[in-house]
Amino acid sequence: MAIEIRQVQNKKERKQFITFAWQIYRKSPELNKYWVPPVIEDYMKTLDTKLFPLYDHAELALFTAWKDGVMAGTIAAIENRRHNAVHEDKVGFWGFFECINDQGVADALFGAAAGWLKKRGLNAMRGPVSPSMNDQCGMLTRGYDSSPVFLMLYNPPYYNDLVLKYGHHIGQELLAWYIDQESIDIERLRRISEHVKKREGLTIRTMNMKDFDREVDRMREIYNKAWEKNWGFVPMTDKEFYFLGKSLKPLANPHYIFFVEDRNKRTIGFSLSLPDVNQALRHVNGNPFSPIGLLKYLWYSRKITMVRTIVMGVLPEYRNKGVDSIMNAEIADYGGQHGVHASEMSWILKANEAMSKLAKVIGGTPYKEYVIYEADI
Repeated sequence: MAIEIRQVQNKKERKQFITFAWQIYRKSPELNKYWVPPVIEDYMKTLDTKLFPLYDHAELALFTAWKDGVMAGTIAAIENRRHNAVHEDKVGFWGFFECINDQGVADALFGAAAGWLKKRGLNAMRGPVSPSMNDQCGMLTRGYDSSPVFLMLYNPPYYNDLVLKYGHHIGQELLAWYIDQESIDIERLRRISEHVKKREGLTIRTMNMKDFDREVDRMREIYNKAWEKNWGFVPMTDKEFYFLGKSLKPLANPHYIFFVEDRNKRTIGFSLSLPDVNQALRHVNGNPFSPIGLLKYLWYSRKITMVRTIVMGVLPEYRNKGVDSIMNAEIADYGGQHGVHASEMSWILKANEAMSKLAKVIGGTPYKEYVIYEADI
């Protein structure tokens, strides 16, 4: 049985690359029950090297696998020059991996990605990273019995076998924490929050959507400083951060985006949570912008019951002072008042004991696990 690898060359083939996932998940009742189809238009932009700002300092190649003339899998290979400059290594990345349950097809896909990366002088590859650590990453290894929240991934369990049998090993493990807001001792959390605010001279406010660009700039400054010591972190450029901010603006609820300020009104921390729009997107089959898709999206958006806390960070000099409790109290308070009684904190490195401790303190449970794999090339 012949396996052929083809490199994507044009927009038509890029869309075919994206929509192959439907062949994996729609054919399996168990997978289809939880899978949330990606927004096709968003993925088209993410994989457009002329549009997506990551490619100002990265290169991308998309490959499809064909078995006996039938499409059988996809993979992207990414050389992120900015990552290698920051970390002083020679690591490439792979992502957007979808594959039938066939080791030969998977090996051909990983081989194509490895070959492309090796030609660029790289000696290792890491994934899934789709297409950077600031985007979607990690392969699900536990928690298949619920849908992914917004901007998190879902995959068949057999994908992990395909990856390991090719020769990958575990690089890092990631956790997603589920928090039942109704089980939080909100009065205790409020008392801690008020104590920290008084002790440190801090105040908290929601995002000012009328001053959107400056608010995004404040986020970028805190984000790059707060996360600079994290494994695999690469500071986002201004262009990348503003592109991300613009893309998320239609989904933003300012009552879930908080800024903590000191006595001099300097921003020392922020948290960004977004409604879990996957609860609506799962009903629109990847096309929320079609007339029917938009109507379905708006209808199901009314019933969202969960938020995802994507980023929570404070300046280094304010770490371990309880600033997180201020923001968590606000998230729980507002959610409780508006029928949103669940949240997910994700993703968090399993090795990050401080963040795991924080999640536990507010009643969190690590209900999903992901892995970023590595292999020498």
